[in-house]
Amino acid sequence: MSRLVLKLGSSSIASGDGLALNVIADLVTQIAAAQRQGHEVVLVTSGAARLGRRLLAFEGPTARAAPELARLLDSVRASVSEAADYAGITASLETVLERYAPAETDGPLGVALSASVGQPALMALYRQLAAAVGMEVCQILLSKSDLDSARAMRDVGAMLAAALERGLLPIVNGNDTTDPKSELDNDQIAVAVAVAAQASRLTFLTNVGGVYGDAQLRDKITRLTPEQARALRTSAGGEGRGGMRSKLNAAARAAYCGVECVIGSAGDRDVVARSLSPRARMGTVVRAVSGQLPAADRWVGGIAYPMGSIGINREAERSLRAGSTLFLSGVKRVDGDFEPGAVVELVDVRHPERLIGRGSVSMPSAVLRMLRALSPAEVADVISVLFRLRYAPALGLPADGAPAGPTAGIDLLDSARFDDAGALARARSQAARQVHAELLSAGPERVRVLTDALLASQPRACSAILADGSFLSGKASPDSPARRAVRDIHAIHRDSLVVFAAD
Repeated sequence: MSRLVLKLGSSSIASGDGLALNVIADLVTQIAAAQRQGHEVVLVTSGAARLGRRLLAFEGPTARAAPELARLLDSVRASVSEAADYAGITASLETVLERYAPAETDGPLGVALSASVGQPALMALYRQLAAAVGMEVCQILLSKSDLDSARAMRDVGAMLAAALERGLLPIVNGNDTTDPKSELDNDQIAVAVAVAAQASRLTFLTNVGGVYGDAQLRDKITRLTPEQARALRTSAGGEGRGGMRSKLNAAARAAYCGVECVIGSAGDRDVVARSLSPRARMGTVVRAVSGQLPAADRWVGGIAYPMGSIGINREAERSLRAGSTLFLSGVKRVDGDFEPGAVVELVDVRHPERLIGRGSVSMPSAVLRMLRALSPAEVADVISVLFRLRYAPALGLPADGAPAGPTAGIDLLDSARFDDAGALARARSQAARQVHAELLSAGPERVRVLTDALLASQPRACSAILADGSFLSGKASPDSPARRAVRDIHAIHRDSLVVFAAD
């Protein structure tokens, strides 16, 4: 018995302004045949917003009112153009016409409205088609907030397993009604579902026969490693949010989590049976690099949507594979804007297509960019300088500029007076000198943002530095509690780190 997740994209079921019912009906029939043979199938489907746009524009009790009123308006214009109240008559008719005009479906609100109409209609369609071949369906709508919750996705995984045990066909879709502006698409949802449901295979069904190395679709690629899938440049697109680039990235992520992926055509004969057979020659296969992830690693490893990436060097990678955590000295590049707790990808800084692992960051991207590639001693100096810039003026010089205090007229970044600033200015590492230059140009608001972020994300180290008080003088003993606390700062929470097998 195999457990298969099928992702049916908009491009594979598009038919003019509506859906290709023959493609959907044939696929449901094939799924029913696979179920009778003992296999389990989950269907991730697009098409709700497309179907909703069709219904809003062409169906319903008032659907024909708009064109009829438009013809009436043209007739009135032709017959009463000389009348004294021509402007008033036509304006009144135009107001009525606006009420019956087709709904605007552009922008997030238009997507949400179309999806809200299309979702029940799409499910009614699947229910009727499934009933005709002896199946029952259940619907699961997922938003980005669901994928951002490890607990919610554990529940989704349990619900999928229960539905499959009862012989149901789970139909999953992104909830564009409540999440219309989300960067999430159904390709990403398909990966999350495959990992949560512990599927053995994930097939992306599209309108082309696989992944091609040329724009003319002549050079089909039959097999890819996850690294090759992430690195491949392709011009093939699609009708939905995803396109081929999205599918390649999603397939690579699933493959790193132990789920083999196929990208193929929904129009291929016996596509479901062939998706279930590892020996069948179909589309483009992105092979899995290891077994499925343990339950504790599934959310970080494959389900959570990554909010950015961290580039690390080979030395840091070796440490991670040996069981260490990721310290700031190993972080060489930070991409994306994220807050503490966000899941990010760990990639080779020189070859970003190499996905090394994923984890939950311990500090926001703004702080991580400043502290990246620094040694523990340099990190301590940066935090000391930041706290002096933030708190020394308030302690020594009132906000109204009245009596001058002990810091009045003092350059708080004077490298001769303050050892921490001097150590950064004279550091051998380029990263430390860059941070020193950044501190020299930082305004009060920038300092406030950084120190507040540090206090929120690293309370233990920051409390030790503030309690020590040496940030005011810029001199701290290397063995002080404050310095020892800073040595424990790491970029990724220890218990969240998932390191993938080498590709």
